[in-house]
Amino acid sequence: MSQRFDLGVHYLLQKEHERAVKAFQEVLRDEPLNARAWSYLGMAQAHLGRASDAESSLSRAIALAPQNAEAWFHLGVARSLRSEWPEAASAYRHAVALVPEDLVAWHRLGVALAENGEEDAASAAFERALVLSRETGERPLEEAVRSTETGDVHLTEVGEKETGREARSWIDLALSLLSLGEEDEAVAAYERAYTLDPERAAKSLFRPMLQLVVAAATPESPDAEGLPGPMVAGPVLPPTNRRPTPPHPENRPEVS
Repeated sequence: MSQRFDLGVHYLLQKEHERAVKAFQEVLRDEPLNARAWSYLGMAQAHLGRASDAESSLSRAIALAPQNAEAWFHLGVARSLRSEWPEAASAYRHAVALVPEDLVAWHRLGVALAENGEEDAASAAFERALVLSRETGERPLEEAVRSTETGDVHLTEVGEKETGREARSWIDLALSLLSLGEEDEAVAAYERAYTLDPERAAKSLFRPMLQLVVAAATPESPDAEGLPGPMVAGPVLPPTNRRPTPPHPENRPEVS
C-alpha cells in the first residue's frame, strides 16, 4: 500500500477528515481500481456529512471487491451516521456473512436492528458478539476501534452515539436470558451493559428480577447471600475468572 494511503489513514485516525479525503483522492488518481482507497474515502466523506459522496465511494469499493467485508462495514457505519437503520443493517449483514468472526460488525448489526425495531434479531446479534468476545478475549464495547492492516481507525463519533443504544440492548438481552433461566449468561450481559452505561444499568429491572429468581431457587435463604457477589449492591464489575457457557442453541433467537 502506498505511503499516500497510509497518510490518509493517519489523517482519519486524527479526525482530520478533509485531509483524509484529499489523500485518498490522490491515491485514486493513480490507482482508480484501489477498492480499499475507495472504502476509506467513503468513510472520511461520511464523517464530513457528505452522505451522497460517501455512498457513491463505498458502492464503488464494493463493486470493485464484492467480497471486501471492510467496505461493507464502512457502508454500514456511513448509513448509521445518517440513522438509516434498515440500510445499515443490510450492510452489516453482508459484513458478518463474509467475516462471521467480526465481533465489532455483529455489535453494529445489533444496534442497527434495535433501532429498526427488530428486537429479537438485535438480541441474537448482540448474543453472537458476546460469545465471540468471550472466545477471543476482546472487549469491543469499551473502545470504538476497528483494526485494519494499516492501523486502528477510531470511529469515536459513532461509538459515542451508539454507547447508550448498546447498553440498552445488552440490558434487554440480560432480561431475556434471565427469563430463559440462563442466569450466568444474563449476569455477563448485564455486566457488559454496566461497563457502557452504569447509570442506565443500575436503574434497570435486572437486579430485582435476579433477586426474585435466586430467591425462588433457594427459598430457604431468601436473602442476598445467594446472589452473585457484585450483583447485591454497588458497582457491577466483570469478574476476572468466570466465563459462563453460552446458552443452549435451542434457546437462542435467530438473526433474521
